[in-house]
Amino acid sequence: MDIGRLNRCLAGLFVVALTACVQGPFDAASTPPPGLVSPGRPAHDTPIWQPVAWPAPGDDIAIPDNDPFYRSPASVRLAALAPGTVVRYRPIVARSYKLGYVQAHAWQFVYISRDTHGAPIADTASLLIPAPARGRLLSYQVAYDALNPVCNPSQELLRGTMLEQRFVSAALRRGWSVVLPDHEGPDMAYLSGRQAGHAVLDGLRGAHRLTGRPDDPIGLWGYSGGGFATLWAAQMAVDYAPGLPIKGVAAGGVPGDLDRVAEHLDGHAFAGLYFQAFFGLANAYPEIDLERLLNDKGRAVEQRLSTSCLGQWLSGVRDPLLSGLGFASFADYTTVDAPREQPDIQAILSANRLGEQRLVAPLYYYHGALDPIVGRDQARALLARYCDLHSPLVYDWALGEHILAALTQADDALDFLDARAAGRVLHGPGCEALEG
Repeated sequence: MDIGRLNRCLAGLFVVALTACVQGPFDAASTPPPGLVSPGRPAHDTPIWQPVAWPAPGDDIAIPDNDPFYRSPASVRLAALAPGTVVRYRPIVARSYKLGYVQAHAWQFVYISRDTHGAPIADTASLLIPAPARGRLLSYQVAYDALNPVCNPSQELLRGTMLEQRFVSAALRRGWSVVLPDHEGPDMAYLSGRQAGHAVLDGLRGAHRLTGRPDDPIGLWGYSGGGFATLWAAQMAVDYAPGLPIKGVAAGGVPGDLDRVAEHLDGHAFAGLYFQAFFGLANAYPEIDLERLLNDKGRAVEQRLSTSCLGQWLSGVRDPLLSGLGFASFADYTTVDAPREQPDIQAILSANRLGEQRLVAPLYYYHGALDPIVGRDQARALLARYCDLHSPLVYDWALGEHILAALTQADDALDFLDARAAGRVLHGPGCEALEG
């Protein structure tokens, strides 16, 4: 990456943010999604089911707990419906950076999925269709890294608080229809791999129902925590959703081995991320007995971070990195000396380690050469595991650290997904170069 290109990327981010302020509302979707207006054959693995139409939300955006649109169907109905079934949908006017608007027709939908342990749940996703659309579908996984549902992508689109809107809008301008799942699920199971994988794949099934185009090529994309969800979906798709036509995967800055990431962060500047991830996993795994494990200081921090989101400063909520936890040691907040070494916690960390299953499609991976959160050595180890499984991939070591790498490589990620959707292969450093 040369300095000129870096400057163009940074200038582009400023221009996008500035122009968002002057873009007017896109024509609100006054009709149902196209797949419901002219229904074709059912999407893969999804039974025929007629979703219930809901009115658009008003100007006062309710949090999910106070918005009946998010309400889960009765347990009997949850168990009876197949994963990916769309239960209800509503049109929305999608906001961008508080003052602007996303240039796409937009709907939100509630669909049937599975949690970490395979139990049926209702999750929410947002579907954006540009005009014109090119007949390709992208699932973009936002790195909302949250314990607070206000930072769900479905909420961020309503409020205009999604910092990654730049990447979503870039895909829309290239003609991709985009689905954004609330991949942590209704229990905010941050960094639970199987929860995220189910949410992404079932969200795609639901999106196919709404677009009415189940044969359109699919791309998966996400960075950091969103990349974690992306790669879990790409691994699980082989067995869980083999009918989805996923053609390419782009991900970067991924915490592929949570145990190593935790060891790296604990007691260092970004220790707040460790705390946030631990509480997110506890939401998914009841065997993490926080009442037993946390001391009084730990319970106070848990309460403080229960309304937090990482890096979502437009949302106006607490950030774990700004919560006084820099250089904190997690053991000081627990009743045991080495909480990460507890057998049940080790088992959970191992269960959420990426790179143990082959990917469903070729991967473009990018990572900051100076990433202080997920070290380059961890990225190499993740890619090596995929290479051992004969997953085709290309990769880039990006100039800069964690955030800068996300900005500088976004165009390359989209180029890769464009090429894969068109049936082309892009060449670059791959497994042979990694071994060298």
